Amino acid sequence: MSLLIPLPSIEMEALDILFEDLAHPNPYIQSQAFMAMVRDWPQQALPRLLGLLAQPDITLRRASVRGIGAFGSAALLPLADLLLASTDSTIRASCVKAYAQVASNQPGIHFPDSAMQALEEALGDDSPVVAVATVMALGQVGGQAVPLLLRVVGGDNPAQAVAAVNALAQIDDPAIERTLRDLQNQPQLDSYVRETLESALARIRDLQARQPQPG
Repeated sequence: MSLLIPLPSIEMEALDILFEDLAHPNPYIQSQAFMAMVRDWPQQALPRLLGLLAQPDITLRRASVRGIGAFGSAALLPLADLLLASTDSTIRASCVKAYAQVASNQPGIHFPDSAMQALEEALGDDSPVVAVATVMALGQVGGQAVPLLLRVVGGDNPAQAVAAVNALAQIDDPAIERTLRDLQNQPQLDSYVRETLESALARIRDLQARQPQPG
């Protein structure tokens, strides 16, 4: 485990200025701030960003989520620890959204077992916001999350199941269409989920039709 080395006061002041910029309403200035954090002070900045997930200021909280997402794989385990430990649903939802941000920034990034387990547990969160946001995050994770998403589709929560179908439909995997067709044939499927499956399959067919045909 790496030790957190205290910064000299002049560098701490520079980092503090970046955190002030993170609260700026201009997204470009926010992005410049957290990219500088990743580049110059990753060990000091990431814990502070995680601490901001409890912020009541939604603009700063969202900027913090984006900032954590820029840390890539370095953020995955700290997010798992916070997601599992927090009793605050806002923090848990922000952790899940930060996971989605990491996956969006780095498509195909491998999520370690502890991160996937944290997301799996979040699927059963008491907060519907956290539970549905987790499904959306798993959609960003991609192929690694397909087994969890399939389990959600077959579960007893229609809202989550609908979100899971939409998430599956966005994963770039040729096997997904066949999987969705198989799900469509399950007799116990909720009618709303079935309608969503039909719409998802129609979107997939439409996308396939738009693909350039080999000459």
